[in-house]
Amino acid sequence: MTQQTLKGFRILEISTTLATSFAADLLRQQGAYVEKVSSKQTFFCDAQKELTSSIATTRQWDIVLTDDLQWKSVSFPQAVTVCIDFQAFQTGDERELQVKAGWLKDSEQESSPSIAIGGFPASILVAAHIAFVTVCQLLEGRRNSTVVVHVASILTSALHGRLFTMEEQEIVPMMLVPADDGQLFIGAPSDEQWAFLASWAELDVPSCPTQSERRLQKSAINKALSNWGASQLRHELMMLGQTFRLPFASVQSHQEVLKCPQHKSRDFIQQQRIIRSPWIMSKGLAANQSFSFTSFKELRIVDLTAMWAGPYCTRLFADLGATVVKIEAPHRPDGIRGKSGSTPFFEELNRNKQSVVLDLNVEEDKEILLKLVEESHIVVNNFSPRVMGNFGLTDDVLQRHNASIIHAALSAFGQTGPYRDYVGYGSTLESMGGIVAQTVDHTGAPTLPLFSISDMLAGVIGALSITLALYEQTTTNAAYNIDVSQYEVATLVAWVPYEQTAGETVMTADDHIIEETSNMWHTEEEIRKGRAPYFGEHTAYYKTNYANEKRD
Repeated sequence: MTQQTLKGFRILEISTTLATSFAADLLRQQGAYVEKVSSKQTFFCDAQKELTSSIATTRQWDIVLTDDLQWKSVSFPQAVTVCIDFQAFQTGDERELQVKAGWLKDSEQESSPSIAIGGFPASILVAAHIAFVTVCQLLEGRRNSTVVVHVASILTSALHGRLFTMEEQEIVPMMLVPADDGQLFIGAPSDEQWAFLASWAELDVPSCPTQSERRLQKSAINKALSNWGASQLRHELMMLGQTFRLPFASVQSHQEVLKCPQHKSRDFIQQQRIIRSPWIMSKGLAANQSFSFTSFKELRIVDLTAMWAGPYCTRLFADLGATVVKIEAPHRPDGIRGKSGSTPFFEELNRNKQSVVLDLNVEEDKEILLKLVEESHIVVNNFSPRVMGNFGLTDDVLQRHNASIIHAALSAFGQTGPYRDYVGYGSTLESMGGIVAQTVDHTGAPTLPLFSISDMLAGVIGALSITLALYEQTTTNAAYNIDVSQYEVATLVAWVPYEQTAGETVMTADDHIIEETSNMWHTEEEIRKGRAPYFGEHTAYYKTNYANEKRD
């Protein structure tokens, strides 16, 4: 499904990495024409691009994306040129990015290789930032300009969530347990959720009413929960857990993701296994006054988000100079604050923002919020879909107070579908989306990634969708509603083209580098004709590389 926000734009892509190629494809999905100067191989996200063997420097381009820095000094008149600097990375392939960025998780057995995150999380995270920066440049009218994207900075900043976990210590239980028919993710982060789970499962463990006590009893709790889940079906346990607002998730294989009723209801997976962008943007009625975007410094954002994905989304705009007003409830501050009231991770995610405390259950406080909406351009929330309605802050109400408001909702599973009201943390969505099934240890067993990469990626995907709405709004003057599904974001990460490998064990992820079997790439003649592989048209295998290289 192709949107038309960037229809008429011409993009020249000069790249050898998946990150750059995927960034161009994200923009192509918004209606842009992409011409790629192909190298010896093309990626599965190049299927709908025009592939060429030469660079037409005299042609009129609107956007130039390149990871070949020799083109940094070349002038492309009237074009936004984005140079992607891979710095110390030699190839820029997925496994190298993870190894050198420190994303690998130590194996429980010291002699076993470290564990990389399954799918293409590093490449897609970089790609989303590239696409976001590109649309920002278009918004500010910065043609005939060059921007440099530093890959290492993006990848290392993703570790802030891991550092927070280490600083605040891990949550117990947040774990994988064996079920009768596979693996299940179980989470009970709050004391109340743990008390309910311990009673429901009739766990024979000490009461452990606080997190610090549960950490001391981690082994006993893990063993008790594993025994409890072993004789039950994972999907049934997931459904029961979600009924009680516990962030349970079935660890789904690629084929199970394909058949997921939530994806089917939202038409996420298209023909030929192509997936659409992990957000849905809908246009409201046009406002009477015209909208004229001049600078991010003139932009005002109401930030109703907490934890990682939402605050990262709004912080990207705060860093560009936008006025971002963060709203927190007096009885429920942002969980990233930690027990001390503020942590380095909280400060990192909420830098350059203003802050106010409002209880939206109190009418006077809600009136203050609506006054902020009237003066702002964007509202961002990452509540469950029912919450804004419970506060009486539906899209109709927001648009009644501001006819050109952009309202972006970054929820776990999206605003529609049978799973819309399910709760989820990063590990919930990574289990459901197929990332965990591809993140395996030396025995081939699924394991949780070192940190929840889907959180950060959902944030930048949300920011990208908002900038696209802002760009479209300059001509339509309309309000926009944006529905970002973090489950769809996680699925995007894990969308490895290996449908033809059913029954084969190919998705081992221990310090390996992905390579494509040469006989499955299309011929040079097909490439010259503009033909590149679609998702699912070729198989993948891993070969050992970096086997002895450990992360710092």
